[in-house]
Amino acid sequence: MDGLGRNDYTMNTLPDFANAVKNLSALTSVLNGLAYKFKEDAPRTALDEQLIDGLVASAQQLITAADALKSVAYDPTPSDPV
Repeated sequence: MDGLGRNDYTMNTLPDFANAVKNLSALTSVLNGLAYKFKEDAPRTALDEQLIDGLVASAQQLITAADALKSVAYDPTPSDPV
């Protein structure tokens, strides 16, 4: 606890952020691979376009969820006395 009686969980979030960055890096690699295939191997198909639209929609939802983390207030649930 700090001087104000708050728990210091700062370090407990680092693995979560590291995992998120690792997964974003992997996704970036996949997207780069797709871009290469569309440029060098074959043009996009209608199905590719639909799948890209799905990725874009998911990415927008991810951005919204990540941004919402900034507004989460620290308000721990009281524990039941035993």
